[in-house]
Amino acid sequence: MSRGAHAAHADRSARTAPSLTFLNAVRAELCKALSLKSTYVLLIINALLLPAGSALLAWAMSFVMSIDPQTGEFLDTPQPVAESFMWSSAAGFVPTCLLVTGIFGVMAVSVEYSSSTIQSSLVANPRRVMFLNAKTLVTAALAFLSSLAGLLLAWGVAYALLSPGGLTPLTDNERALPCVSILGGALLLTAMTVLAAGLGGVCRSTMGGVFALVGLLIIAPSALSMASLAGDRFAWLQSVARCLPDQAASNVLTAGVDVVVSSSSTNVSIDVGSADAIAETTVAATPETSGLFEPTWWQSGLILLAWVVVAYAIGAIVVRRSDVK
Repeated sequence: MSRGAHAAHADRSARTAPSLTFLNAVRAELCKALSLKSTYVLLIINALLLPAGSALLAWAMSFVMSIDPQTGEFLDTPQPVAESFMWSSAAGFVPTCLLVTGIFGVMAVSVEYSSSTIQSSLVANPRRVMFLNAKTLVTAALAFLSSLAGLLLAWGVAYALLSPGGLTPLTDNERALPCVSILGGALLLTAMTVLAAGLGGVCRSTMGGVFALVGLLIIAPSALSMASLAGDRFAWLQSVARCLPDQAASNVLTAGVDVVVSSSSTNVSIDVGSADAIAETTVAATPETSGLFEPTWWQSGLILLAWVVVAYAIGAIVVRRSDVK
């Protein structure tokens, strides 16, 4: 073949070769994600753990509301439960599943380094930030779909267990609970996936990324809570603990509502002491909690968003500048 024929063939090949676009990168990452067993295992665990936790909370409450608090005997008709508790129980295991979606996010990035496929992945897509963004987008989308499906199942389970005794309607300040519990819960789990993807990019090791995630979600909150009990000098650590991702997510799910277990029409009565005793308790507790930062539910959402942005930005910088080996 002449040089002119070679040049014409190379020109035709260049025109027919797929261009390197973000959409093509997303398609490639979707194929890789769906080829891993860990993807299906973690997403199924996430989707099943949410309704399982909701069933546990709803069953416990339905059992309590079927007992007469005066005599301890079972009632013929269970007492009604506030609808706000149904929505809270539907999202009750979202803080627990943060660890599941977090592990999913870490493994999505770290498995590339542990299996040495990162080299071939970057040969196919040398734009490292585009590569990480496409992988994170696919991972976040899969986590959102799994979480949304699990929360919808959790809602159905909670309604099936609590509705026989009746549900008192939501008040005006509780109207946001359904949206926050279902859609907000799915977004919180998705946000943790993105944060964990950033940790995976920083650590580039599944073990290191998972340990960092466990430290952030479990070890750090427990350590700060214990340290804050050492004395009034360390009470400010409670404010720090409230800004950690797990407590921020839990606060967002409340939507600023103190969930009431039962309606005012129930005959549950609890003796909490005299008014003087309550006043004394309030005064005694005020010095310990005054001056502490207690974020509202939307402020907690912004705090969690800041965690996600910072962790992912650091992960992107490390992926872009570090050696793949």
